[in-house]
Amino acid sequence: MSSKGASSILESEVPRAFKPLLQPMRYKGAYGGRGGAKSHFFSEEIILRCYERRTRVACIREVQKSIKDSVKQLLSDKINRFGLQGFFEVLETEIRGKNGSLIIFVGMQSYNAQNIKSLEGYDIAWVEEAQTLSQYSLDLLRPTLRARGSELWFSWNPRFKTDPVDQFFRRNPPSNAISVLVNWKDNPWFGETELHADMLADYANDPEKAEHIWGGGYGVSQGAILARWINKARREKRVGLDAEFDPTGAPIEISSDLGFRDTATWWFWQRKLTGFTVFRCIGGSGYDAEDWIDKLKDEMGTLGIPPKMLSKVWLPHDARAKTFQSKHSSVEVFVKAFGADHVGVVAQSKKEAQVNAARTIIDRCEINEEACQEGLDGLEAWQFEFNEETQVFSREPLHDWASHWGDGFAYGCQVMQELPAPSAKELPGRTLAVRTGPGFQSTMTMDDAWDTAPNATPSRIR
Repeated sequence: MSSKGASSILESEVPRAFKPLLQPMRYKGAYGGRGGAKSHFFSEEIILRCYERRTRVACIREVQKSIKDSVKQLLSDKINRFGLQGFFEVLETEIRGKNGSLIIFVGMQSYNAQNIKSLEGYDIAWVEEAQTLSQYSLDLLRPTLRARGSELWFSWNPRFKTDPVDQFFRRNPPSNAISVLVNWKDNPWFGETELHADMLADYANDPEKAEHIWGGGYGVSQGAILARWINKARREKRVGLDAEFDPTGAPIEISSDLGFRDTATWWFWQRKLTGFTVFRCIGGSGYDAEDWIDKLKDEMGTLGIPPKMLSKVWLPHDARAKTFQSKHSSVEVFVKAFGADHVGVVAQSKKEAQVNAARTIIDRCEINEEACQEGLDGLEAWQFEFNEETQVFSREPLHDWASHWGDGFAYGCQVMQELPAPSAKELPGRTLAVRTGPGFQSTMTMDDAWDTAPNATPSRIR
């Protein structure tokens, strides 16, 4: 279809999937994989608008170290395509039109609450690579453009469902926002490009990676720590609503990552003969040890877990330190609340060992998707830190919101590695379905199952 300007002098052919974005709207978003022509659509719309009437446009990225990081070259190419070299003056850091139109290129990280006021009079803000836009930048940008009829445009390749731009457009969109999913299949000219062969090769070699790059699926970045394992669990139907607390099962374990005025996370585990059920996780910030104790007891009550079903609350190794601005350590506070037999401290270990434990144990886990949604989001977003100078990922996880969920889960995995499978004493009189083929075809008592379990030798954890 064509995108016509008011003067009808210039026309731009765009994929039909972009049609909803041609109407006036405060917030417009286009997301998807490579080859969908998102950047081409927005850049052509900018050139057309600036040619038709005086328009001021800010082309934005979260980080822009130099003009080479911007979309300036793409806009310059569009000017040449439309034959408008005589109308636009392409300068070193901006583009000007003879009618007073202006296009600038900026990085949001160079702005604060004071100097961003310089963008108040702009008509359009186009955020390219919007998946990297921070919540702070989004909150800073939105109220800044206040001219009548001003619009904010966003184009991005989905990365994590927790990215602010995804949250804004795809989870809780306001009434004055519209977004479209556009992939290579929506681009009628894609087959004529060299990218078509690249897409076919990527799907043949690594379908999971290709679905992110080309299909607009949430990403598994090179630095992702557990995202591939989560995707595997989903494919194997181990992530769902069936992973629930079993009141006749083994006692529960609770693993954690603690902090004050920082995020603390808690994972609820139940051992099974064949693996583990992760049936709940909670998190929050700004609470002290006593607050968390109350929350854990309330959560256990809500889930129908009697106190006798609690095996241990596992605290990270640094919980022995005096924390929460208290005279007592977290361990001391938790021991007072739950009893010494019901509080453990995870042995200190290197991050590499924690990651390895998480990658090993997660393959034996069933996880409740609804009750652990926030934690699953964190595990999918948990990633190694990227060194901008060397352009490689370190072996240390990035310390951000996701790392708290990752650390709490990994500590739990370390514990599960060391604990024995539940004994017949812990599961008295129960029968167990035994997988002998494609389905469950027979049963045995837990006593018999324990005797035949391959991992029946008890071990200890400090």
